Amino acid sequence: MAMLVLSVVDEADVNGRDIVSTGISMLGLEGDDVVCGRCGREMMSQVPIRTMPVGLLYRCEVCGALNEVPADVP
Repeated sequence: MAMLVLSVVDEADVNGRDIVSTGISMLGLEGDDVVCGRCGREMMSQVPIRTMPVGLLYRCEVCGALNEVPADVP
């Protein structure tokens, strides 16, 4: 599929949203490759992120940034 760069979210903007730790890397069977919006590390490979619940935040285990799927992703 595609390479998707996530948007970084400030800690002050979490507002009770769930945070998912991707660990070293999440691997899927089909989907997008997803990278951290701050450090560029590949957080997920072949993951169907476009079908995951809206509003989830993803913590990068390298730089600690909180990331979300950009609003303009279909």
